[in-house]
Amino acid sequence: QNKVASMKFWESIGAFYGAKDPSYAWPLALVHLNITLYALTFWLTRPVMPFLTTQLGADAVVFGYLQTVFSFVQLLGAPIIGRLCDTQGAKIALQMCQLATGLSYILLGSAWNIPVLFASQLPTVLMQSMHCSQAFVTDFSSDESRSSALGRLSLSYAVGMALGPMLGGLLSDVIGYHGVAWLAGALMFVPFLANMYSLPAHRPGMEKAKGEGGKGGLQVAECLKVLKIPTCRNLTVFMLMTGLAGQIYHSTFSMAGPSFFKLTAKDLGMFQTMSGVIGLISNTFVVGALEKALSQRSIITLGASILVCTFTAYSFATSFEHLLVIGFVSAFPSMAMYTTVTSMVTRGTPREVSATVIGLGHAARSLCGIVAPTIGGYLYKDQGVPGVGFTCAAIMVAAAVWSQVSQVTVPSAKSKEL
Repeated sequence: QNKVASMKFWESIGAFYGAKDPSYAWPLALVHLNITLYALTFWLTRPVMPFLTTQLGADAVVFGYLQTVFSFVQLLGAPIIGRLCDTQGAKIALQMCQLATGLSYILLGSAWNIPVLFASQLPTVLMQSMHCSQAFVTDFSSDESRSSALGRLSLSYAVGMALGPMLGGLLSDVIGYHGVAWLAGALMFVPFLANMYSLPAHRPGMEKAKGEGGKGGLQVAECLKVLKIPTCRNLTVFMLMTGLAGQIYHSTFSMAGPSFFKLTAKDLGMFQTMSGVIGLISNTFVVGALEKALSQRSIITLGASILVCTFTAYSFATSFEHLLVIGFVSAFPSMAMYTTVTSMVTRGTPREVSATVIGLGHAARSLCGIVAPTIGGYLYKDQGVPGVGFTCAAIMVAAAVWSQVSQVTVPSAKSKEL
């Protein structure tokens, strides 16, 4: 009876995570644990980062450069990890990512001057755990449940995102800004040890990817090849536009929060926790309901349109209460668009290059992160919060229009040939 009960339990877990076979339930559950801890540690450090850098003598311009370095190394790493997932398996890639992420936080906690602070961002070239986890979910979930499975992965990320900022803000008063970073680094070794013994090394389609993908590593020709697929190319352009608007907003918010809106680390933690909680709600209830009522193309257009309104409202914000309202409204479309676009690019491309396609999406967002802090810093310095808000709104208008005119087509799960 215990064996039967255990089998039914894991069958229900597998069904919840969208596993195409009950034997994939445990690996998928562990992947979700990975992404929750990954998000928890990342968001632990977010509320303290502006204050830690200020403590080391950095101003808003230096903080912008720090974000540019982070995005640049992320851009370099995303295609590499994508091909590594396709050719060597996501387990190896994920283990490398967890170690590199932990090392980055430990260096951050040990930073005593600006050069070491910048050096702490170099290991983030492999801070691609979400990418690897999406590759796992794409391969071990059925086509019919692909969108909901990716949505639940974002749900697990949102759990960490909801807890991390609040804990980071509170712990900064107890163990200091550096202590929060050290704690984040230590926590990253938990999933590394669990993965070592429990995650499968093989992934479906890996042999085919090896045969077609060459010798592993970064295959530029393969990355360019997938961009010839209309769905991938058009959605990458959409991600570039939405990513640019989002990165301009986030890069300047780190400066505007403490200086213009007079927020503390606890305030930032509360604001970011609210976004995480809304992400939980969005991926649990909103994405699935929207996909039953609307096409995926309509969902991303609607999301972009809502963000046009919230960015416009941000231009007129003057208080923390205004930020809470704007953040509450914008979190729903942001999470829904991210989950839906990821589902669209994986369903619209061959399975053997799915991780490469996901990597290109992450690389597109990282590319935006390279230029956005400079653009945002210039806008914030000369035009203030209104200039940032109106610029982001204009970019999202372009994204909404592009989603309609680019003729994005995604086959249904039932009709897609594997």
